Amino acid sequence: MRNLEIHEENGVEFLTSPLLEKCGFVRHAFSTRRGGVSEGPYDSLNLGAAKGEDPVRVEENRRRFFEAAGLAPERVAEVCQVHGAEVIDANKIRDEGGVSADGVMTDLPGIAAAVQTADCVPVLLADPVKRGVAAVHAGRRGTAAGVLVSAVAGMKRRFGSEPKNLVAALGPGISGQCYEVGGECIPPFRLRYPGWRDFCVQVGGGHWLLDLPEAVRIQLVSAGVPEEAIDLAPHCTFSESARFFSYRRDGGPTGRLLSVIEII
Repeated sequence: MRNLEIHEENGVEFLTSPLLEKCGFVRHAFSTRRGGVSEGPYDSLNLGAAKGEDPVRVEENRRRFFEAAGLAPERVAEVCQVHGAEVIDANKIRDEGGVSADGVMTDLPGIAAAVQTADCVPVLLADPVKRGVAAVHAGRRGTAAGVLVSAVAGMKRRFGSEPKNLVAALGPGISGQCYEVGGECIPPFRLRYPGWRDFCVQVGGGHWLLDLPEAVRIQLVSAGVPEEAIDLAPHCTFSESARFFSYRRDGGPTGRLLSVIEII
């Protein structure tokens, strides 16, 4: 496991995974909030549509981000994220329009799989053997429901991917030190993870600290992805306000980060 690397191009900041870079058949990037044209709570590189945000600015932000990261997709495949465990083929989005799910996979060049986040953990997956990729939105509920297991199983079913061949990168999300949840959030993790106390720490008053990135990492490993094939972002969206958007921290309107992977 290694940390993601930070880059800046034409004032736009983004992160990449050394492991994904070594795959050789993909381009990818995790955005930050730096380098865009949005204002107010969306300052400045907001890459998601939102009430009160100017769509023209979002379009310009996306243009800047894709250009800076060297991404040139013919189409960006995104879903209506619902904090569930379904990961779908990008072709289904093209055929049916807006689809509710929490991940996208494809083996077609020219299609970028993408997810939006603002505390949840974005995960990019690549199979250099079968040449398939996926982008996954791993929030608390989706992770508890097994969204990473679904992604790995989906890639095996759709592309013939063996979990041992997958490479994964976890983008910036809220850290375990900053993510306090109520006791009602813990039972789903206790049921799914034998070692749930490795990422759930009781802090009193019926509250817990939940290390969501660690839960995501453990789920990937349990699904068969080698530990050494997983890169991590050593960042916290909640505590690094100058670099990332955070829904929990901002408590109201805020921007969205975008995590993208495409086959070249």
